[in-house]
Amino acid sequence: MQSENENIDNLSAKVDEQTDVIIAGAGATGLALGLAITRFTDLQVAIVEAGAEINEQSNAEIPSDFLDLRSVALSAQSCQFLSEIGLPSVQQLGCPIDHIHVSDKGHLAQSTMHASDYNLPELGRVLELPLLVSKLYQALKPAQKKLSWFWQNQIMAIDRASDSVSVKLSSGTHLNARLLVVAEGGNSPTREKLGIDVTQFNYHQSAIVANIELAEDHKNWAFERFTSNGPLALLPLPDNDSEQNRHRCSLVWTVAEHQRESMMALDEADFLDHLQAEFGYRLGKFKSVGERAWFPLVLTKANLHIHHRAALLGNACQTLHPIAGQGLNLALRDVKTLMDLLNKNTNKDPGDFVLLNAYQRVRKQDQSALIAATETLVSTFSNDYFPLVIGRNLALMALDNLPAAKRSLAFRAMGFYQNKGAEDAAL
Repeated sequence: MQSENENIDNLSAKVDEQTDVIIAGAGATGLALGLAITRFTDLQVAIVEAGAEINEQSNAEIPSDFLDLRSVALSAQSCQFLSEIGLPSVQQLGCPIDHIHVSDKGHLAQSTMHASDYNLPELGRVLELPLLVSKLYQALKPAQKKLSWFWQNQIMAIDRASDSVSVKLSSGTHLNARLLVVAEGGNSPTREKLGIDVTQFNYHQSAIVANIELAEDHKNWAFERFTSNGPLALLPLPDNDSEQNRHRCSLVWTVAEHQRESMMALDEADFLDHLQAEFGYRLGKFKSVGERAWFPLVLTKANLHIHHRAALLGNACQTLHPIAGQGLNLALRDVKTLMDLLNKNTNKDPGDFVLLNAYQRVRKQDQSALIAATETLVSTFSNDYFPLVIGRNLALMALDNLPAAKRSLAFRAMGFYQNKGAEDAAL
């Protein structure tokens, strides 16, 4: 095949390092895949990351595609998977979600879920993203013989032959492998170099993220509050100073695009007043807010999950609205599916077309279902159209009176709903 860059040809003839799998991106998704491959296969892995090497001491130096203030809600399935691939400490990290409360501002309808209802220790777990990335990096340390790191590097050119893929890095290094995995995030330059187009939809909303200090203990409750502008989520975080009762939550507050600047410009007291008015007092009075940041909400969906000798994972594949909090959980299912298929691959070629095609078929089904569910939530809960207001409140009220439906929804939220035979059927 021809080179993807006209001015760089036949990269495979200039190999500085031979490996089996190149992973572009050292965020949570890329590191989880690297950990899974090195733990369960004999494949050699090279990880290419544009950012500086992760600083384990401060947990501050994380890949630039990840926002330090963001926390992630890992489903029970995601926690189980991370433990299986070599992150056993995940159950000691972050804060468990024991209860979930869903409400609609200005209306009586609400619904709750409790881990004890399903004989589970927790419904999920909230981790600050820099901590998760740092712990994944540490877990990779024992696998150094199978790993090569290329920090502060970008893939500048790609050349693919029938049985290999070669890349040139910004440092001038040439790598040759059998599979290139793109896990760089939603604005992936490597995906663009592969010629994979994306479909985008702008919600004309922004998500404001921050950490909130509470006057009272959150008692491991997670809250999703729907407002006319969009959802407001408060996720429990571990106390950072239990002796002084500094209880914390992670805030993800969706606001209309035109409101963002005025909300970000508010001083601390006014911001907390607005937040309290939208959320109420289920967590008591909000005491303080940390540094605030925002990001635009745009649905981005890659039109292909695979290309010749290449596969997309995580946000490089799909970037979702945070209304359901499922972005990283979906990405980890990408990792699990690819890992399961690599383990079943009899010819030991990680870039085999049959394997990659099976990966695409399985992941598109899961991705499409979650995107459809997310779109339904966004359209149903982000407006004040009266028939929808009535319908969504009836649905919330009915949920607590329909145990079977509620159980099904709870297990979907925890990730335990995929067809376990899907990978076998795809091959």
